[in-house]
Amino acid sequence: MQNSPASTDRPEATPPVIKRATVRCLVVHDDLELRLRLASVVRRAIPTLDADCINCASFDALPPERVAGYAALFLIVEFSLRDSAADPLARLARWRGQAPSLPILVFARGGDERSAARTMKLGANDYWPIHAVKIGELGEALQQLAEPARTAGTAVTAAIDPWRQPQIAGYRLLKTIAQSPAAAVYLARNDNLAQPVALKVQAFKGGEVSDADRQRFIRECNILSSLNHRAIADVLDFGITDEYSYLALEYFPCGSLRDRLKNPVSEADAVNYARQIGEALQVLHAAHIVHRDLKPSNLMLTNDNRLILIDFGSASIRLAASELSRSDLCTGTPYYVCPEQIDNHDPDARGDLYSLGIVLYEMLVGALPYTGGNLNEIFAGHRSGSVPRLPQRVLRYQAIIDRLLAKDPTDRYPSAALFLEDLSAVSAPIRTSVDDASHTGVVNS
Repeated sequence: MQNSPASTDRPEATPPVIKRATVRCLVVHDDLELRLRLASVVRRAIPTLDADCINCASFDALPPERVAGYAALFLIVEFSLRDSAADPLARLARWRGQAPSLPILVFARGGDERSAARTMKLGANDYWPIHAVKIGELGEALQQLAEPARTAGTAVTAAIDPWRQPQIAGYRLLKTIAQSPAAAVYLARNDNLAQPVALKVQAFKGGEVSDADRQRFIRECNILSSLNHRAIADVLDFGITDEYSYLALEYFPCGSLRDRLKNPVSEADAVNYARQIGEALQVLHAAHIVHRDLKPSNLMLTNDNRLILIDFGSASIRLAASELSRSDLCTGTPYYVCPEQIDNHDPDARGDLYSLGIVLYEMLVGALPYTGGNLNEIFAGHRSGSVPRLPQRVLRYQAIIDRLLAKDPTDRYPSAALFLEDLSAVSAPIRTSVDDASHTGVVNS
């Protein structure tokens, strides 16, 4: 790859003052070619975004207000420089403190699972191994950065501004953990609580609190409060303001299973996680509760590698195909939804087991069984697509996957307990070697 003219990259000079009408990101790294490649991927992923590039020394000299003028900061971090005594994440930690509301995405070279966990703990909004960056996935993650460009000059209420931090009495919001058009999760502190919490905040559409909104929120809190199990998130506090509902849960600093799946998962870990999910579903189903939105982003990791099931906002709400929007596509729901939900039928416990089958397949293979360029293609896979064959190294789980992903609920496991029995029988002994298949992404291609 030939280097582009110097004018397309600003390695030494201060980037231009940002105009409000533009939506630009800032890419930081000392390797000119690498940061140009990442900037090019950003533009290809979201054509309405643009990217300036700068080396580390010039970036460190920028005033905070100049950096805060960007829509996002992309830090390319080197974890493989063994001769360096400097902390590779020091720049992330410093700028998270100086610009707490600025989205910061880390692209890692040479990192591992611990690197990813520490990166998220220090406040990164997302973490990507740079060799595995895919345009489609990056586009989904960056979609919200382009939203202000489409709404500029229009009347938008503060309650639906995706980047505005809410004001919740008694809470100090420290950083954004996750964000979607519907809700956001923040790391927060409250003087009445001993530990930091994950504060889930959901804006009421149009800034008004309807009875349906209140009832849905109260239902979620009551469900969580009634389930006393190590695999179910504990509710520490909840409330409603004029603009928001908020729910304070125990904080999980290691991120979600979605974050974990950005790196390959060993067979041993895949089986361990599937077992924990099955045990959590046992607790839910025994209480006559169907989760209806089981997916990796709703499964949080603890320091001791346990999974905690969160987010019961859909626990008794139908998910009709007509109600699925682009935001649902970005957050992952269509990839894990069971066929009966697509057809607007209330799923029972076997619907959760179908979603578990998708998650288990994704952990074993490193890819989803049903994908597509739009909702109709994804839904067609769920409704009528054949269950893909597992690779030879994990082929012994095929019968379990086939039963979990059966189109007809009557052909699936009738209970999580029976699934756990089969999983235990098939997975003993477990091969613990990690799959060494290469995952080449567009940045290195």
